[in-house]
Amino acid sequence: MLRGMVFIDHMNFDIALQKYYKSLSKPTIKLDYNKLFRNVCTQISNVDFLKGFIFVPKPDEFLMKDKNLENYYNWVTGMKNAPYTDVIEGRYVARQVDENIPMEIGNKSTYYKVEKGTDINLAVHAISKAFYNSYDIAFFLSADTDYIKVYEVLKSIGKITVVVGVKGQNVNSIRPIVDNTLILDEKFLDKCKRDAVVRH
Repeated sequence: MLRGMVFIDHMNFDIALQKYYKSLSKPTIKLDYNKLFRNVCTQISNVDFLKGFIFVPKPDEFLMKDKNLENYYNWVTGMKNAPYTDVIEGRYVARQVDENIPMEIGNKSTYYKVEKGTDINLAVHAISKAFYNSYDIAFFLSADTDYIKVYEVLKSIGKITVVVGVKGQNVNSIRPIVDNTLILDEKFLDKCKRDAVVRH
Protein backbone atom coordinates (compact mmCIF):
# COMPACT_ATOMS: atom_id res chain seq x y z
CA MET A 1 0.00 0.00 0.00
CA LEU A 2 1.11 3.54 -0.74
CA ARG A 3 1.15 5.86 2.29
CA GLY A 4 -0.94 8.90 1.44
CA MET A 5 -0.99 12.38 2.95
CA VAL A 6 -3.37 15.20 2.04
CA PHE A 7 -2.36 18.88 2.00
CA ILE A 8 -5.14 21.45 1.63
CA ASP A 9 -4.83 25.20 1.05
CA HIS A 10 -8.17 25.69 2.75
CA MET A 11 -9.08 29.22 1.68
CA ASN A 12 -8.23 28.44 -1.95
CA PHE A 13 -10.26 25.21 -1.82
CA ASP A 14 -13.20 26.83 -0.03
CA ILE A 15 -13.47 29.65 -2.60
CA ALA A 16 -13.51 27.06 -5.43
CA LEU A 17 -16.16 25.04 -3.55
CA GLN A 18 -18.40 28.08 -3.10
CA LYS A 19 -18.03 29.05 -6.79
CA TYR A 20 -18.94 25.51 -7.86
CA TYR A 21 -22.09 25.33 -5.75
CA LYS A 22 -23.07 28.84 -6.86
CA SER A 23 -22.81 27.60 -10.46
CA LEU A 24 -25.24 24.80 -9.50
CA SER A 25 -27.54 27.37 -7.82
CA LYS A 26 -27.23 25.40 -4.58
CA PRO A 27 -25.96 26.29 -1.10
CA THR A 28 -22.37 25.23 -0.41
CA ILE A 29 -22.35 21.95 1.51
CA LYS A 30 -20.64 21.56 4.88
CA LEU A 31 -17.83 19.03 4.53
CA ASP A 32 -16.44 16.52 6.99
CA TYR A 33 -12.76 16.97 6.15
CA ASN A 34 -11.76 13.60 7.55
CA LYS A 35 -14.24 11.96 5.16
CA LEU A 36 -12.98 14.20 2.35
CA PHE A 37 -9.35 13.24 2.93
CA ARG A 38 -10.12 9.52 3.13
CA ASN A 39 -12.36 9.60 0.04
CA VAL A 40 -9.76 11.54 -1.97
CA CYS A 41 -7.16 8.87 -1.14
CA THR A 42 -9.50 6.11 -2.37
CA GLN A 43 -9.52 7.70 -5.86
CA ILE A 44 -6.10 6.12 -6.46
CA SER A 45 -5.83 2.37 -5.93
CA ASN A 46 -3.74 0.95 -3.08
CA VAL A 47 -3.46 4.15 -1.07
CA ASP A 48 -3.66 4.10 2.71
CA PHE A 49 -4.63 7.49 4.20
CA LEU A 50 -2.22 8.52 6.97
CA LYS A 51 -2.95 12.15 7.78
CA GLY A 52 -4.34 15.45 6.50
CA PHE A 53 -2.88 18.94 6.87
CA ILE A 54 -5.13 22.00 6.70
CA PHE A 55 -3.35 25.28 5.95
CA VAL A 56 -5.34 28.33 7.05
CA PRO A 57 -4.70 32.01 7.80
CA LYS A 58 -5.50 33.28 11.31
CA PRO A 59 -7.30 36.67 11.11
CA ASP A 60 -5.59 39.50 13.00
CA GLU A 61 -7.30 41.37 15.82
CA PHE A 62 -9.02 43.83 13.45
CA LEU A 63 -10.31 41.15 11.04
CA MET A 64 -11.59 39.07 13.95
CA LYS A 65 -14.28 41.78 14.33
CA ASP A 66 -15.76 40.48 11.05
CA LYS A 67 -18.41 37.97 12.15
CA ASN A 68 -17.83 35.70 9.13
CA LEU A 69 -14.08 35.55 9.73
CA GLU A 70 -14.60 35.03 13.46
CA ASN A 71 -16.92 32.09 12.69
CA TYR A 72 -14.39 30.77 10.17
CA TYR A 73 -11.63 30.88 12.76
CA ASN A 74 -13.86 29.20 15.37
CA TRP A 75 -14.33 26.37 12.85
CA VAL A 76 -10.53 26.24 12.31
CA THR A 77 -9.99 26.01 16.08
CA GLY A 78 -12.49 23.12 16.24
CA MET A 79 -10.63 21.31 13.46
CA LYS A 80 -7.58 21.12 15.73
CA ASN A 81 -9.45 18.37 17.60
CA ALA A 82 -10.19 16.34 14.45
CA PRO A 83 -8.49 12.92 14.22
CA TYR A 84 -5.54 12.42 11.84
CA THR A 85 -5.60 16.14 11.02
CA ASP A 86 -3.13 18.94 11.74
CA VAL A 87 -4.08 22.60 11.36
CA ILE A 88 -1.19 24.85 10.33
CA GLU A 89 -1.85 28.56 10.71
CA GLY A 90 -0.56 31.42 8.64
CA ARG A 91 -1.80 34.99 9.05
CA TYR A 92 -4.61 37.09 7.60
CA VAL A 93 -3.72 40.75 7.94
CA ALA A 94 -5.74 43.92 7.32
CA ARG A 95 -4.02 46.85 5.60
CA GLN A 96 -5.27 50.43 5.27
CA VAL A 97 -6.25 51.54 1.78
CA ASP A 98 -5.50 55.18 2.68
CA GLU A 99 -3.30 56.12 5.63
CA ASN A 100 -5.53 59.16 6.28
CA ILE A 101 -8.71 57.10 6.53
CA PRO A 102 -8.98 54.76 9.55
CA MET A 103 -10.02 51.16 8.89
CA GLU A 104 -13.63 50.28 9.72
CA ILE A 105 -14.68 46.63 9.75
CA GLY A 106 -18.09 47.53 8.31
CA ASN A 107 -16.57 49.54 5.47
CA LYS A 108 -14.59 47.27 3.16
CA SER A 109 -13.37 50.22 1.09
CA THR A 110 -11.13 51.31 4.02
CA TYR A 111 -9.00 48.15 4.11
CA TYR A 112 -7.84 45.13 2.16
CA LYS A 113 -6.78 41.67 3.34
CA VAL A 114 -3.42 40.01 2.83
CA GLU A 115 -2.91 36.29 3.37
CA LYS A 116 0.57 35.50 4.68
CA GLY A 117 2.33 32.21 5.26
CA THR A 118 -0.12 29.69 3.78
CA ASP A 119 1.85 28.95 0.61
CA ILE A 120 5.21 28.71 2.35
CA ASN A 121 3.78 26.60 5.20
CA LEU A 122 2.29 24.11 2.75
CA ALA A 123 5.53 23.95 0.75
CA VAL A 124 7.71 23.44 3.84
CA HIS A 125 5.48 20.71 5.30
CA ALA A 126 5.10 18.81 2.01
CA ILE A 127 8.83 18.89 1.24
CA SER A 128 10.10 18.20 4.78
CA LYS A 129 7.75 15.24 5.21
CA ALA A 130 8.88 13.90 1.83
CA PHE A 131 12.51 14.36 2.88
CA TYR A 132 11.85 12.28 6.02
CA ASN A 133 10.01 9.72 3.88
CA SER A 134 6.75 10.15 5.84
CA TYR A 135 4.60 9.42 2.75
CA ASP A 136 4.72 7.91 -0.73
CA ILE A 137 1.92 9.88 -2.38
CA ALA A 138 0.74 13.44 -1.68
CA PHE A 139 -2.67 14.86 -2.60
CA PHE A 140 -2.83 18.67 -2.91
CA LEU A 141 -6.29 20.20 -2.65
CA SER A 142 -5.52 23.42 -4.49
CA ALA A 143 -5.42 24.39 -8.16
CA ASP A 144 -2.97 27.19 -7.38
CA THR A 145 -0.09 27.25 -9.86
CA ASP A 146 2.15 28.77 -7.16
CA TYR A 147 2.82 25.22 -5.94
CA ILE A 148 4.30 23.98 -9.24
CA LYS A 149 7.89 24.29 -7.90
CA VAL A 150 6.89 22.13 -4.90
CA TYR A 151 5.55 19.42 -7.21
CA GLU A 152 8.75 19.47 -9.26
CA VAL A 153 10.89 19.04 -6.13
CA LEU A 154 8.71 16.17 -4.85
CA LYS A 155 8.81 14.36 -8.18
CA SER A 156 12.59 14.79 -8.33
CA ILE A 157 12.92 12.84 -5.05
CA GLY A 158 10.56 10.10 -6.22
CA LYS A 159 7.28 11.07 -4.56
CA ILE A 160 3.93 10.70 -6.32
CA THR A 161 2.01 13.98 -6.62
CA VAL A 162 -1.72 14.34 -7.25
CA VAL A 163 -3.46 17.70 -7.59
CA VAL A 164 -7.14 17.75 -6.65
CA GLY A 165 -9.39 20.49 -7.97
CA VAL A 166 -13.08 21.31 -7.74
CA LYS A 167 -15.15 21.13 -10.95
CA GLY A 168 -14.80 24.43 -12.77
CA GLN A 169 -11.16 24.93 -11.79
CA ASN A 170 -8.59 24.83 -14.56
CA VAL A 171 -5.70 22.46 -13.82
CA ASN A 172 -4.39 22.22 -17.41
CA SER A 173 -1.15 24.09 -16.67
CA ILE A 174 -0.49 21.85 -13.64
CA ARG A 175 -1.29 18.52 -15.32
CA PRO A 176 2.09 18.04 -17.10
CA ILE A 177 4.00 18.69 -13.84
CA VAL A 178 2.24 16.17 -11.57
CA ASP A 179 1.59 12.43 -11.73
CA ASN A 180 -2.19 12.76 -11.73
CA THR A 181 -5.06 15.22 -11.35
CA LEU A 182 -8.50 14.64 -9.89
CA ILE A 183 -11.58 16.82 -10.21
CA LEU A 184 -14.22 16.66 -7.48
CA ASP A 185 -17.86 17.02 -8.48
CA GLU A 186 -21.17 17.11 -6.62
CA LYS A 187 -21.55 13.32 -6.64
CA PHE A 188 -18.16 12.89 -4.96
CA LEU A 189 -18.60 15.79 -2.52
CA ASP A 190 -21.98 14.45 -1.37
CA LYS A 191 -20.12 11.44 0.09
CA CYS A 192 -18.04 13.82 2.22
CA LYS A 193 -20.89 15.75 3.83
CA ARG A 194 -20.82 16.50 7.52
CA ASP A 195 -23.33 14.41 9.45
CA ALA A 196 -26.35 16.37 10.62
CA VAL A 197 -26.24 17.19 14.33
CA VAL A 198 -29.19 15.59 16.10
CA ARG A 199 -30.51 17.84 18.86
CA HIS A 200 -32.46 16.25 21.71
